[in-house]
Amino acid sequence: MAKEKHLQLHKETRRRPGAREIGRSRIAPSKIGPGKNRRNSRASALVEAIVGIVVIIPIGLAAVDVVALISTSQTNEQIAEQAARAAACQRTAQDAQKAAEETCAKAPTSAIITAVQVESVNFDPGKGQVTVITDMNIHVPIPMPWLEIFNLRAAAMQPIVSFPAAL
Repeated sequence: MAKEKHLQLHKETRRRPGAREIGRSRIAPSKIGPGKNRRNSRASALVEAIVGIVVIIPIGLAAVDVVALISTSQTNEQIAEQAARAAACQRTAQDAQKAAEETCAKAPTSAIITAVQVESVNFDPGKGQVTVITDMNIHVPIPMPWLEIFNLRAAAMQPIVSFPAAL
């Protein structure tokens, strides 16, 4: 008799397939309620989607602007270097200014690079070098509020090569 009672208790406490443990007790799925797990997973997916839209997408869009700024900054440095080389081949400060401006005028513009101009040319025969500073106006591809247009400056220095060497 005691053995039968023990088997009966064992059958009642044995875990049923699909039952979940909550704390120390075991509850069958039918007692939890239909579809609660499905509803919770849908709600968390909705929260994740909202967070993705509000946070992650603006970060990605700002990354596109940063890439555009880095690329145009390198382009501006190359244009300044070319303008300094052109100015270094001239004999006078006026010719150096004109050569640097012509080089900047030949620089390609696009929807991102709206203008490139020479800010200053320092033609110094005493030091034997010329310094050119260029200014580039950039319109970013995905403008953020108050951050639509940027001005980038680049400076380049080259030795003057048009003078004969001093003896």
